[in-house]
Formats: sequence, structure tokens, C-alpha cells
Amino acid sequence: MIKVSDYIINFFENKNIDTAFTVSGGGCIHLIDSLRKSNTIKTYCVHHEQSALMASEGYTRETGKLALNIVTTGPGGTNAITGLLGMWLDSIPGIIISGQVPSSQLSKGTGCRQIGDQEFDIIKTVESCSKYSSMITNSSDLPKELEKAYKIATSGRPGPVWIDVPLDIQGSFIEDVSENEESIETSNLVDNSEILELLKLLGVSKKPLMIVGNGIRLADSYELLNECLTKLNIPVVTGPHSGVDSVDNSYKYYSGRIGILGQITSNQIVQEADLLIIIGSRCPVKMTGYNIKEFSPNSKKIVIDIDEHEISKHKFNIDLKINKDLKSVLENLVSIEFDLSIQDWRNYVLETRSKQIYYYPKHFNMQNYMSMYYFTYMMKEFLSDQSIVTSNGTAHVVPLQMYRLNKNQRLFTNVGCASMGYGLPAAIGACIGSKKQVICFEGDGSIMMNLQELQTAKHHDLPIIIFIINNDGYLSIKMTQESFFEGKMFASGSDSGVTLPNYQKIAQAFGIEYFSIKNNQEIKGKLKQILKFDKLCIVELFCHPNEKHEPKVMSKGIDSNGKIIPGSLTDMAITEGF
Repeated sequence: MIKVSDYIINFFENKNIDTAFTVSGGGCIHLIDSLRKSNTIKTYCVHHEQSALMASEGYTRETGKLALNIVTTGPGGTNAITGLLGMWLDSIPGIIISGQVPSSQLSKGTGCRQIGDQEFDIIKTVESCSKYSSMITNSSDLPKELEKAYKIATSGRPGPVWIDVPLDIQGSFIEDVSENEESIETSNLVDNSEILELLKLLGVSKKPLMIVGNGIRLADSYELLNECLTKLNIPVVTGPHSGVDSVDNSYKYYSGRIGILGQITSNQIVQEADLLIIIGSRCPVKMTGYNIKEFSPNSKKIVIDIDEHEISKHKFNIDLKINKDLKSVLENLVSIEFDLSIQDWRNYVLETRSKQIYYYPKHFNMQNYMSMYYFTYMMKEFLSDQSIVTSNGTAHVVPLQMYRLNKNQRLFTNVGCASMGYGLPAAIGACIGSKKQVICFEGDGSIMMNLQELQTAKHHDLPIIIFIINNDGYLSIKMTQESFFEGKMFASGSDSGVTLPNYQKIAQAFGIEYFSIKNNQEIKGKLKQILKFDKLCIVELFCHPNEKHEPKVMSKGIDSNGKIIPGSLTDMAITEGF
């Protein structure tokens, strides 16, 4: 016989999970005690449940391995939902085990709102943002439910799963049985006819282009993709926000990032292509532009995705749909001898990319502030293989739009949820996973959402360089108010209700080393000093409070019905001032 909570922890030990993130609570106290006894799972105590799941996401993105999350009942579960949503929307696998009040105190079926202390039906709430969720009502169901949840999380299109365990069941005993090896999903391998059709379209193409996304990483196909690219010598792009590190950026025909906030030359290339092979990318409107009809208008399109719903959602014509595991497609492609007669296209791509601009004179000549665009350009000179994790807003847009990755370097954020405060806990998870220095970009407004995790980073002495972008609040909101509300600011900066602390004093309070960069002239000298500092530190970047996110696809005006006329991907512009 074995205690249920011990069985749960042993189960995940046997799945080679060695890292857990948690906030302890009375509703999960047996699980916490079982974590204490584990010899193989190292537990990291954070200070908010959403941070636990965000750290878990960062860890999984960095390592490809799952982490375990333990949260308590009531607010413990509801606090975790934002982190859960991020995992769900970005297809990151995760295991969340929540505590629950004793079975005798459950209100389900009674008509009461609550019976047990801090009781809440978390399963009903998380159903819409998890691949699988269930409450254990009978301890004998536990082995089968754990195995089922684990396989669902890691098979097909991955995502998070949630198991709720009442307190009395956690403390009960069951037979120590082997897991029920249940098959969850059938094989999703590509067949020969699909490969032949793909090769047929590729063979007649004069201007083929691959668009790849984070599905490459999710399918553990990074090396396979780059082998395929090298073999075909085919140009490739990513989106501006997701999957930028799914391809070796040093690959000769890497052609940058497409989209509304993409790179000008990349958008020119995708609009000129006559064949798009879209693989492992959702191609959201931020990539295609809001004017879908003008997205690569002269190209045939092949879409390869394991999720048929992601294929069918597209509003552009698709010439070949391959609803299969992308890894099997790439394995087939690298096994076939196939030459592309596209040298003129390759030359055009190289010539076009040679004209890519990463910062403009107004960024370089900025006075009294530091430009994030110029900073991002200069930063590459001082980084090698450090992973870069970003939060949202400017912290997200500028590095993902413009940073030129070194070979095998990671750069990621959460795209689907894009919650404020994501960067710090995700960087903590990535640092724990990589066991090396990590770069974190946070906004001065964003980091306030998870400021408490500075203590987690400090406690574990993690070598994270936290760049806090000081632009006086919520720059993305200020830009929206400038564009659509006649510049009338409210709830977005210090003059309209959002004030922020002195981050030098915050660093001192947490016992963290503090640096600052106040203008462009300080960038080179300070970066050289800071990046040699292989310890936790905060670096405050004093940026222009109104530095726009650009170049950006611009609208073509407003029609007679008052609707905005969207621009195409080549309608990109940069303004003269800030």
C-alpha cells in the first residue's frame, strides 16, 4: 500500500520529471509533504500561482521537458488560471495538480455555492483552457487518470492538463500498481501521396518560401528542419512574435520575420513568393496582415499542421492541406534527393535582405533617452548563447522584431495570452532549465504584476539579467490612445493614474545589484560591464516614453462606413518623430 500523494509524486518521478513549481497551501498539504520526501524532484517555491505556471512554461520551452505544478484549492487554483491560459494558447505541455477540500465538503450537486473552506469547482473553470481536466473522486481511478492526463499533455498538439485531488483522497492509501498503459492518440504520419503532391508543387515553383513557427520546437524538430533547409537551400521566414528561434538564424537564406510588426525586407519577400510552405505556424493576422486577400497574393499555399482546426481557420486559399505530424513530413523531405532550380530567387532574397535596416537615424540620434531599437541592435555584439525571455509590450515587440539571433540562441515570449508580468517568472524557469545566464526583458508597468518573484530569483541566486524598460507606464496603451483616441491619455502613464516605484530602491530592498542605462552613449560601455556580471541583477533602461513600435503596417484610411481599411504587408512606414 502507498499513500495517494506519494503515489502521485512517484508517478511523475517515473516519467523523468525532476522539477516542480509550487505555492503551498492547506488544500494540497499532503502533496507538499510528498514533494518534501522526493529524492529526484527539486521543488521551487514561488510567491504566486500564476508565476508557478509561467515558470513551468519557461522551463519547458527551454528544455523540452515537463515540470510539475502543485497548487492549493480555491484562490490557489484561480490564481493559476492566467498561467494555464498562456500554456493552452501557446500549446505548451504542463501538469497541474490542485488540492481540493475533503470529499464530504464538496458542494457539487447540493445547490450550495460553497460548503468546504476555500472550496471551488476548479475543474469546471479550467475545462476551456486545458486539454484534459478531472477531479479524482475515487482513489482507485488515480493510476488510470494520471496516465491518461500525462499522455494527453504530451501527444498530438501538446497542452496543459489539470487533476484535482480532494484532501481526504490525498491522504488515503491505494495499491502500488503499475500505470495503465493506455493509448490516447493514433499515429499521425504523413503518407506518400501527400509528399508527392508537395514535391510536385515545389518542383514547378520559381519562388518558394517556408514559413515556420513554434510547432517546430514543440515537435522536437529544430535540427531536422535545419537539415531540410540546408539540403534544399530554400528561403525561410518566421513570424515577428512566435517561433523566431525555430530556425537557425545564421542559415544563409534565413529571411527574417513577417507580419504587421515584422521586417520590411521579410514582408517584401513573402509578398513576392509563388509558393508558401507553412509548417508548424498558426499564421495569425499579425503575420498575414488584416487584409487577408493581399497576403502573398500570387502564391500557392501548402499548410502542414497537426491540428486540423488551425488549417481550416485560414481565410486564404490552400492548395494542399497536410493534417499530419510535421516531424514525419520533414523526415520524408530530408530522405529524398531533390534539387531546386531557384538560384535567381535565392539571389533576390539575399539582395533584398542585405537592405534590412535594424535601427533608423532617429533612434541613433536620440537625445536624453535610450532607444530600444538601437539598444537591441547593439546587444548582439555582447551576447553569445544566452536565452532571451521577454514579457509583453515594448519588451516583447522590439527584441522579437529586430534582435538578430546567434546560432542556437533561444528567444521567446508567450504570444497567445501575452500577459503582463510573464517575463520574470518565465525567465526563472528558463534559467533553472538551462543552468546558465538568461536575459529577461520586462516593462516598468509589466513587472509590477509579478514583482514578488524577484525574491524567488534572489533566493536561488539565479544568474538572470533583468532589463526593465522605463518608459513611464503602459506604452502600448499610450500608442493606442494616440492612434484612436486623439491622444487623450487615461490609465496608461504617470500623468493619467499609473505610477511606478523607484526600481533602484526596489533592487536594494531585495538585495539585488542595480545598474542603469540612461542614453545611447552609455549602451556599449554599460553592456560590456553588465554582461560580464554573471549574477542576478536589475538593469533599468531609461527609454523615450513615446518611442513607437515601427516600422509597422499602416492602414489605408477609413471607408465610407467608418471602418479602417487595412494595409497589406508592404504598406510599412516609419514616422519622423516620436
